[in-house]
Amino acid sequence: MSSRLFASLAQRIVPTDPVLRTMSLSTFINTFGNGLFATVEVIYFTLIIGLSPAKVALALSIAGAISLLINIPAGHISDRFGPRNIAVLAMVLEGLAMSFLVFVDTYIPFLLLNILVGILGNISQTMRMATIASMGQGEARVTIRAYQRAITNFGISIGTVFAGIGLAINQKSGYQVLLLADALTFVLAGYVFKKLPFVAPSVDRGEPITFQALRDLRFIAATASNAINSLHFVLQSVAIPLWVVRDTNAPRWWVSVIMIVNTVGVTLFQVSASRGSGHIFAGALFYRRASFAVALACLFYASANGVSAVIACVLLVLAMAIHTYGELVGSAGSWSIGFGLADEKHQGQYQGVWSLSWGLGGAIGPAFVTAMAITLGQEGWAILALIFVMNGIAMHKLVTRRWLATPEYSE
Repeated sequence: MSSRLFASLAQRIVPTDPVLRTMSLSTFINTFGNGLFATVEVIYFTLIIGLSPAKVALALSIAGAISLLINIPAGHISDRFGPRNIAVLAMVLEGLAMSFLVFVDTYIPFLLLNILVGILGNISQTMRMATIASMGQGEARVTIRAYQRAITNFGISIGTVFAGIGLAINQKSGYQVLLLADALTFVLAGYVFKKLPFVAPSVDRGEPITFQALRDLRFIAATASNAINSLHFVLQSVAIPLWVVRDTNAPRWWVSVIMIVNTVGVTLFQVSASRGSGHIFAGALFYRRASFAVALACLFYASANGVSAVIACVLLVLAMAIHTYGELVGSAGSWSIGFGLADEKHQGQYQGVWSLSWGLGGAIGPAFVTAMAITLGQEGWAILALIFVMNGIAMHKLVTRRWLATPEYSE
């Protein structure tokens, strides 16, 4: 029985193509390390090293903002030199930079190393996206991206479990072992990534540098819409835990339950949920459908306020299930649009711009969703629902040139 369950799980997250398996292995190694690091970084540097939580948060915000500036230049480099080798170099350097964190006991080195790690991480991610863009068209690209998303969730989950060992030991040496283990995963992930076929440059090195993606107003508008859509991820990480603990009668540990619903759902169903989204018009339809689902989930989250613990628990699980569906089809729609609207010759540059949407959402999102969901309460949740609905409709119009009906298409 257990072997059949394992085989079923493997089929959902591990592709059969050997090249894609190699990419997935690299992704798993990398995200396993991310799970280790994300779980212990703030705890280690605040409770063990003694930096203030406010300073740690400020350093991470500064690093995140500065690292966004590298996305577009990284895209240019990808187009001119090919993404594979640049990705490998960035991963190895990121691992080296991460290893130096074990020697940090003051604020400025912590800030500078996090900036460097953020920059190198954004470079490698842009190169990954450019590599995926080169590996197929339409449905194939979205499917590849879906596999990477499923394996990412799985890798982070496993890394988080192992990080619990360090949390249980709660000793400086234990945390440092986890930091060094994370550093090693970057090097190993780069080694595996190097085994992928070389991706030839799409632009001659002597060709003048252009900012075509930044001049493509339709693509910029779609990127802005995607930044709004990405706020639903911030809801999961910031607003929903606070809402459950502060404004519902559900037990605190119920936060873990609803997050497990999301993690398992994305891991098991991301690939299947992405089928049929390859054409850009299909992507727009998926995106709009997702926006409606997330909006509905917001209303269910809001309804968990002021009811009994049992009803609140049921409503929160139902809300997260709907939210997860929106995340699944919305991610597929976003990838389809991001790849489909881009100029094929400058995919690296375009993917660098597209990745800004996730960064911008992560930068402005925490303060915004907290103000909406926590400060305003149920009214704020309703406003968020309206924002998601309007954004989904606007993106569909932008891509298809139609407000309601989706034009006919064939894969």
